[in-house]
Amino acid sequence: MNILALETTDRVASVAMLTDDGCREKRIESPLRHEQTVMPAVDELLAEVGIAPADLSAIAVDVGPGSFTGVRIGVCHGNAMALALRVPVVSVNALEALAFPLLGRSHPVAAVIDARNGNGYGALYAADGAVILPPCAMEIGPFMAELPKDALLTGTGFPEADGALPSAESIARIAAQRAGERAASPLYLRPSQAERKRKE
Repeated sequence: MNILALETTDRVASVAMLTDDGCREKRIESPLRHEQTVMPAVDELLAEVGIAPADLSAIAVDVGPGSFTGVRIGVCHGNAMALALRVPVVSVNALEALAFPLLGRSHPVAAVIDARNGNGYGALYAADGAVILPPCAMEIGPFMAELPKDALLTGTGFPEADGALPSAESIARIAAQRAGERAASPLYLRPSQAERKRKE
């Protein structure tokens, strides 16, 4: 099992390599755009773990929700690599990636990503990872009011949460539990700003 994971949906991108020996993640702290930094980071990571691209068994990619540009970058890179290497690509959404580190603690997990102006993307998961509320676009206030009182909060969508960002390591570990496909598709839960302006 050699799974390469890409996370580009938020301000800090990351890549991770999951093998039978464990997982190594590289966070990309850079003022440059993700399209300029992700593939060099992949090259560095593969060199560090001593794995050639031809030895990869799957590509895992965060399909959103998140930055529209960031989502497109990750999905395009993931699909291109999977096609070139003839390996499957595994889609993981950003909210399940956020929730993943908190699962198994006997509490439901609410993951929320800030979409500005009181809006967000959210989902609710049971302690075992089962989906209670699938990813949706929503108003943060009403969403919070409906959450179970014992829910663990994660993400950037409300002050009570931990401010966590999706990680490539979580994406890789989730991907290891599911089958791949021929291509990933972005998970857009609302129109882009450009699309909204055209309708005004």
